[in-house]
Amino acid sequence: MPSTPAPPNLPASGLAAALSSWLAGPRGRALRRARIGLRHHVLEVGYGHGTVTGELRRRAAGPVVTLDPLPGAAQVAGRAEQLPFGDSSFDLVFFQNVLLWVPDLGAAVQEAARVLAPGGCLVALEPDYGGMMELPPLGLGDLWRQGLTRAGADPCVGRRLPAAGEAAGLHVWVELAHLPQPADLDALRLLEGLPLSAEERGQVAPARLALENKQTPWAVFVHVPYFILVAEKR
Repeated sequence: MPSTPAPPNLPASGLAAALSSWLAGPRGRALRRARIGLRHHVLEVGYGHGTVTGELRRRAAGPVVTLDPLPGAAQVAGRAEQLPFGDSSFDLVFFQNVLLWVPDLGAAVQEAARVLAPGGCLVALEPDYGGMMELPPLGLGDLWRQGLTRAGADPCVGRRLPAAGEAAGLHVWVELAHLPQPADLDALRLLEGLPLSAEERGQVAPARLALENKQTPWAVFVHVPYFILVAEKR
């Protein structure tokens, strides 16, 4: 019996691990700024395959509670827009590649602020495909934005994070992540997991050929800006 394809917001575990590894440096900087080593009650929203959970548990000073919309995928089933926890329950709330899939970003950030204790931090790492760069021009940016929008995501969520944090009453620090790297086939597989039309899938083929035939690692360059948010509740 054929396996059911993974939904776009939950890519195959290997691809999810690759994406998480690309963010290791910016994530480490954000968690240090949020003083994770002093945090005793951590909430990870959007557990997925648990690619970051082990890191959070190693670095935090106390337990990490994981939440995911899929029952059984994490310790607690629930959604970011309506967290099933009381006020001031955590001193760190963590998101990575989650808020782009949330229909109401403002509600999710407000909920994170509600469950944070005073002095706690929200940490979020989210992309902004509106600023995607590629060389040579392969037309992938439009495909990413169209595919993500069709799948129910906000491809430009990154730029909206700072204002959402401020609206929730948090003190916001933001950085654009330094993620330049040679393009590889894993990123293309993530794109192919989105609901693309037959014509759009045909437009992916030249990019795949370029990646398969590149002579040097940097012969094909693709960069997606990531917004790194550390927002403190004062």
